[in-house]
Amino acid sequence: MNDNTATPDRYAGDEAWQNWFDICSVGGCPAGHSAALRRQVESAMYSTLSKRGVSREEAGADDPVAVFDAYFKLKGARETKKPLKSYFAYRIKVEGLKLADFVCGTLFGSGAGRVHDIVLDWIASIKGWRPRKVKGPDGRRRIEWESAGPAEIDALEPAAESDTAALLDLEPMRREIDALLERISLKIKVEKSHVAALLYATAQDIPLTDAALLGGLGVGKSRAYAMREKTMAEFRKEAKTIESADSPLFGRLLLAACESSAPEPLRERIGGAR
Repeated sequence: MNDNTATPDRYAGDEAWQNWFDICSVGGCPAGHSAALRRQVESAMYSTLSKRGVSREEAGADDPVAVFDAYFKLKGARETKKPLKSYFAYRIKVEGLKLADFVCGTLFGSGAGRVHDIVLDWIASIKGWRPRKVKGPDGRRRIEWESAGPAEIDALEPAAESDTAALLDLEPMRREIDALLERISLKIKVEKSHVAALLYATAQDIPLTDAALLGGLGVGKSRAYAMREKTMAEFRKEAKTIESADSPLFGRLLLAACESSAPEPLRERIGGAR
């Protein structure tokens, strides 16, 4: 989640990431910063690629850092034509976000980091497949690959089956998450469903000016900002008391729990928790 992803040891540092925003490419940053950024980006990209069932060898000569940079230069924000990176830089400034929280949450968060979308695009380029999100019988959304043959789909299955979540009893952690949302709701006097919706919106980079989000919350923009500020401040405090809060599994389950409280138009647009 945003604002709750523990800063990893490989975090390149605030100064290096500020250089990236200013210069527009990892390679264009000063040597020391460029090397640190490359280590963090490569690690996240290759790790996510592997979780999607594609090996580093299959990526061939593709440079994950070049793929990462190109994504932010070419992709536009949801409501504007400006590059996505410019939109993120604007959010960081206007909303007073900590750069470490933004990078380790919004960009590389285990549950909903933007790195997941970047890698889907990368796999599409490597394999010539097209990813699409479909809703299964259980109501959850998952990725299907168009143009992938049966043998290729079979090759992806072990990666999915080795998912830690499939091997654990998740109910204790789900109850812990539900209790967490309840505590936040009581402490800041905001409805539990609204706390969950705000956490979901933050994780999915949904701006508080979004009409569907404001409609679901039943408040105006100013009130929504105040609610989110209180929600995230209390969330950060509470997360420090939970041993598993910085684990990838906790992030995924929290996002899934919060998803049901988000307005339906948002869930349809985003495609559900990954």
